[in-house]
Amino acid sequence: MARGMITNLTTPAFMVDREGTLIFFNEAAGCILGIQYEETGPMPAEEWGTRFEPTDLDGTVVPVDELPLAIAVREGRAAHRPLRILSALGDTHDIEVTAFPIIGRAGQSAAVAIFWD
Repeated sequence: MARGMITNLTTPAFMVDREGTLIFFNEAAGCILGIQYEETGPMPAEEWGTRFEPTDLDGTVVPVDELPLAIAVREGRAAHRPLRILSALGDTHDIEVTAFPIIGRAGQSAAVAIFWD
């Protein structure tokens, strides 16, 4: 259900499962990331959390476990942080990321991040 929702958003959105594995990001996110989901497929947190080289705006590397999506999965709460990322095309983007957990009717959990460039 959440995948269908973020597919139709023009706001960049990124979704992970309860283990933190990337399971989808929408076209708007792909424009900022410089790659589309169809080109990447699922990715473990260790890969998506470093692939785009997230740093604070001062250039300090942000560990994977301190990224908003990791916090949303691990702690089951919303998290927000400004970040600088490097796209697959080599462009840097200063983004604001807000991530939050989602829980389906069957008790399945995941987390979604939305971000702005």
